[in-house]
Amino acid sequence: MICKMANEVFDVVIVGSGACGGTAAAHLARAGVNVCVVEGGPKIETRTDFNTHAMPFEFPNRGIPKMRNNKPGFDTERSRGLGGKSMLWNAVAWRFGPRDFEGYTRDGVGYDWPISYKDLAPYYDRIEREVGVCGNLDGLEDLPDGIFLPPAPMKCSDLLIQRGASKLGMKVIHVRKSTLTRPKFGRPACHYCGNCMAGCDVAAKYNSWDGHMRPLMKTGKITLQLDSVVYDLPLNDENRVKAVKFVNRTTGAQGEVRGKIVILAAACVQNVAILLQAKSSRYPTGLANSSGRVGKDFMPHFTGGVEAFLKPLIGKPITNDEGFLDHAYLPSFMHNRKRDYARSWGAQFNYQNRRSVGWARALPGMGEAYKKSIKERYPSYFVFSPYGEKTPDEKSYVDLDPNKKDKFGLPEVRRYLYWNENDMKIFRDMQRQSREILEAAGAEIHQVYEEPRPNHEIGGSIMGKDPRTSVTNSFGQTHDVSNLYTLGGNILPAGSEKNPTHTFMAVSARTAEHLIDRLKKGEA
Repeated sequence: MICKMANEVFDVVIVGSGACGGTAAAHLARAGVNVCVVEGGPKIETRTDFNTHAMPFEFPNRGIPKMRNNKPGFDTERSRGLGGKSMLWNAVAWRFGPRDFEGYTRDGVGYDWPISYKDLAPYYDRIEREVGVCGNLDGLEDLPDGIFLPPAPMKCSDLLIQRGASKLGMKVIHVRKSTLTRPKFGRPACHYCGNCMAGCDVAAKYNSWDGHMRPLMKTGKITLQLDSVVYDLPLNDENRVKAVKFVNRTTGAQGEVRGKIVILAAACVQNVAILLQAKSSRYPTGLANSSGRVGKDFMPHFTGGVEAFLKPLIGKPITNDEGFLDHAYLPSFMHNRKRDYARSWGAQFNYQNRRSVGWARALPGMGEAYKKSIKERYPSYFVFSPYGEKTPDEKSYVDLDPNKKDKFGLPEVRRYLYWNENDMKIFRDMQRQSREILEAAGAEIHQVYEEPRPNHEIGGSIMGKDPRTSVTNSFGQTHDVSNLYTLGGNILPAGSEKNPTHTFMAVSARTAEHLIDRLKKGEA
């Protein structure tokens, strides 16, 4: 169904259709809750719409467009499409461990979560049963085991890294991903054919449309409002959100949807931007911002990187090694070792785009001999990407640019990032040890990155027990406005070094259960 009328009042209106919005919508609809999902972009079909297997030489300037045949979608941060970033994510699915919820208590830096691992564990279980997560039972306290399908096999290059890391007392394990390694839910298993971050032609990789919402459409409880970019959440006299106002992506026409409860479940920074845009006489610095913390505590993951050639693979036959991307992982180990910084780091590797060979520009030579050397080194090229947890500081935040507007007439979002002393200590340590691992694996170092690079976005309107220092409670309910919730990276008070989407989804499932209970009690 496509909602075009503003006179219906839904039980819940959800802004955003990605991992958080899709999870919440499905859980609510399954319980009989009437939901409207407002999505800024168009409907996306993962099986046909992405340039999953295109090659650089097919396009001018060797740039591969995300979408096939000029299909609309993923044109701006505010208008990606149905399924949101879950359409193009790498599907890595880690549970946070107990220490990740107790950062301040253990390290004296940043914040504790208002809930513990034990509070969230049942919802991790639920998500793993619903979407299918592959992985191995590794028995690691810091990376709790879950309910897994069989893991993807490691590549030859992964085994070389595993051997090198073991020489240094580090453990490399199978990656865990929300990608099917066995047929399930009417979806086929992965057949390792392409780059997961360029789409999935068979929906073996989870996306929120195929994995959560589409199966529940038959209930009639999910209404889709597509191509609708949200710009305001006006309040009534009782300090409750009375409508979700949007502008049509293609026509510019304005409209609104009304609900008893509103959930902001767009991407991290876009959730923050909507709160900052929704100013009023009651909240002159942004909706639900009595604490002044909306936009603050911005702490995205940061990555390092070492590029190398694994010498044992130089000259080996060339194969299509891109399918499924990374098959292995180096979990955190520094949290149990003596160190001069708070938090820790882990490392993904071998998930580089193998359709491009930008590294070849840095190699010497020309002509036939040069081409031969590139072909010989192609199977051995390897990127090792450690991920660190950023700690909060007042110099890292998000705001709106008062002078620049996007094509929808909305203020551009500005991100301010400062790598504090603790961040840089982690960065230098993970770069040093990454190089040591590669050298122990028999690698020739090609390039070592000199500066941190931001990755998964965390923070901006964090959860907490104290309304003076946080924006929401543990369910994502804003302290200031009782019928306004927000889900996603923006509410995490600490981000771990682990990929966060699996945790976003577990939190969303927990919040959906809470809302079902509220609605049953007539508290909405």
